[in-house]
Order: sequence, then structure tokens, then C-alpha cells
Amino acid sequence: MMKSLFLKGEEQEKAKEEVYEMLKILDNELKDKKFFVGDKFGFVDIVANAVALWFGVFEEVTGVVLVTKEKFPNFCVWRDEYYIQNKEYLPPRDELFAHYQAYIQRVAASK
Repeated sequence: MMKSLFLKGEEQEKAKEEVYEMLKILDNELKDKKFFVGDKFGFVDIVANAVALWFGVFEEVTGVVLVTKEKFPNFCVWRDEYYIQNKEYLPPRDELFAHYQAYIQRVAASK
């Protein structure tokens, strides 16, 4: 998933299509469910947090948007609900943003 944010041109478009295919699977799994196993979040939801919170921050830092409510409505509802129920346990978004922005700058400077 991450490479789709850093590649350019045709390579990026191909990587984005691969991400879309994975997200379609997640979106379909969440159809008519609040969480992956029903009404309570569980282990799969915790693991998928990487996509829910962290990936959104990477999108914001790089300016490459992959997850939209139009393309993945079920996934976006899940992401938002997960965040609401767990925000007190998650790192602050502004701190994640600053961390990954610095990371992107270091990666760009090393090229």
C-alpha cells in the first residue's frame, strides 16, 4: 500500500489499482456490519487500524488520496467509528502528521 503513495506516473497508477482491489475486499467485508465481526471491534479491527488511521495520515502528508467515501463507503464508516471509539488510545493525529512529514522529507533528501 505504501508504495502507491511514493511512486509517480504510470507506476503509481498501477500501485493504486492494486490498493483499490485490496480495499474493495475490506469494504465488502464491512457491508451491513459496524466492525469486522459485527457490533464489537476485535482483533481484525485492531490490525486494520493501520489502514484506518496511519494510512490516512500518509495520504495527507503526500497529497495522494486513495480512500474516499465514494469508492469505499463501508470502509470509511468503519474507519470513522473505529476512531471515535478508540481515539483516547491512539496517538494524536497532529503528532503522527509531523512525524511522517519529517520522514517523507528525509526520504526525499536521501534521493
